Amino acid sequence: MSAHASAAFVRYLIFPACGGAVLVVFVFAPPLAFAKLQPLLALPLILILTSWFFKYAYILFDAVVRGVDEPPALDIQMLNPLDEQRPIAQLAIVAVLGALVFLAGERIGPAAGFALAIAALCVLPATVAVLGLEGDLLKALNPIAWLRIIHGLGLWYLVVLALIGGYGLLLGILADWLSWFIFPLLAGQFATLSVFSVLAGALYERRHELGLEAWHAPERKQERAQHEERRQSQRTVDAAYDQMRVGAHSNAWKILQDWLTTRDHAAEDYRWLCERVASWGDARYATRMTEETLERLLILRRNGEALDLLKARLSADPQFRPKTAASTLSLAAIATSGGTKAVARTLLGDFAARFPDDPSTAAARRLAEQLDA
Repeated sequence: MSAHASAAFVRYLIFPACGGAVLVVFVFAPPLAFAKLQPLLALPLILILTSWFFKYAYILFDAVVRGVDEPPALDIQMLNPLDEQRPIAQLAIVAVLGALVFLAGERIGPAAGFALAIAALCVLPATVAVLGLEGDLLKALNPIAWLRIIHGLGLWYLVVLALIGGYGLLLGILADWLSWFIFPLLAGQFATLSVFSVLAGALYERRHELGLEAWHAPERKQERAQHEERRQSQRTVDAAYDQMRVGAHSNAWKILQDWLTTRDHAAEDYRWLCERVASWGDARYATRMTEETLERLLILRRNGEALDLLKARLSADPQFRPKTAASTLSLAAIATSGGTKAVARTLLGDFAARFPDDPSTAAARRLAEQLDA
């Protein structure tokens, strides 16, 4: 596993040791330990507490697979027996798999039953994943859905299986070593929540391969941040537009220039402003913004983008020209080397008239002669 995957594994492994998950372990373990003393009399309590515990396990699963940073706190609403049916559905899945193992052992032979039991144990985490994601018993019984999860998780699935085996071995050692039942019970509950957390975390880490959406994924956070950023930027452009409509052109242009300064004069922001002001109905803004953008792109040596912008502007306004002699000559040379000689001829055709005293007039004339040669 990569360093990122290893760090993620450790984080999901100990995730139940944080927040509300710890409370669940310490709240449910003592009553279950007490119930062991009188199992027949306390059977209803055992069933209820076990049901509640696995309801929380699936709620924890939901939180991790959605990218939540903290385990959910235990809430009385989580204990509603009608509100979460996945633990009962998972019990039904285990019963179906167990029945298949029993039938294979009876009808085919012990070896077949043993082999099917191993296979059933190996696909059990996949059934938990499908049920956790879909909440549908029939989908969770679909072997194709299991294979999709196993294939999508890749190495992560082997990690989950290894973790289950490791926890099983450790709990067996603790049960033999410690005489107090409460300690293996606490460890067993933590191990169960840890497996649910790691399985959900594996799904989160492989969400792109599985086509899953996470509520709190970094890309979603970045998307929301970018959306809010664009909203703020659009408000600035709207303010400039309002100034333009009342004829306060200096104020409008200052608003745009100040915004570009706060954005460190990023070329993408220049391009974005070009698109915005093109719909203002005043060609002067589109012209000036294109001039400024071309200057910025040339400084950044993004010549291809500059040429594309120039061609688009000339298509909308054949009379458009770059602002300075240097940028005009540079763009003409770029257009020449880029195979768009018509654009170069357009720029050079009135170069001497626009910049009669500029030292680069001779160079512009030589380039024009090369185009005509």
